[in-house]
Amino acid sequence: MIIYGTKAVHLKSEQSVTAICPSCETQGTTIFSVFRKHAHIFWVPLFPIGKVSQSTCEHCKATLEEKEMPATFKRELDVVKSTSKGPIWQFSGIAIIAVLIVWGNFANDLDKEEELTFIAAPLLGDIYEYKMTSNSYSTWKVVGVSSDSVEISENQYEINKLSKIYKIDKPENYSLYPFKIAKTTLQFMYDSGDIKDINRD
Repeated sequence: MIIYGTKAVHLKSEQSVTAICPSCETQGTTIFSVFRKHAHIFWVPLFPIGKVSQSTCEHCKATLEEKEMPATFKRELDVVKSTSKGPIWQFSGIAIIAVLIVWGNFANDLDKEEELTFIAAPLLGDIYEYKMTSNSYSTWKVVGVSSDSVEISENQYEINKLSKIYKIDKPENYSLYPFKIAKTTLQFMYDSGDIKDINRD
């Protein structure tokens, strides 16, 4: 279950010396407070979504939201808001997401470099995850390597989700009758995207 929502963080409070409370008509007892709301997921702040404000009379405890304030209050409030700066940590979610994206791209580049090495120099036991049709996937196991070709044992099972292919990658599922395939063909299949991944212990 994903827990998300919004939260307001107090930025600044300032007491007015001129404002007259509309409720009890006392002067100089009104405090203007400014808060900045942010969106969060699992209580990790993602990004700010605007400021909210209120006024509170210390004498009668009457509280007004910004939309309820008289024009004289709003003018004073605008000054308080203009000097209210929010904490940088309210952007921490965006920073975390950016780091994850950069790391994901870096890890993907490393994986591709590794796969290029594997496809150029096959070893016994390598597993090729490949696409059979538009919604069907299976695996090959390398059981022999020569200078220009590879002996392949074919998995006798297939699956319709690439992410679940590990479920059929079992020793007992591979054929006892291997076939040969040229290394250039394997390279072409990898370059064209038919070979999706190469696993090496």
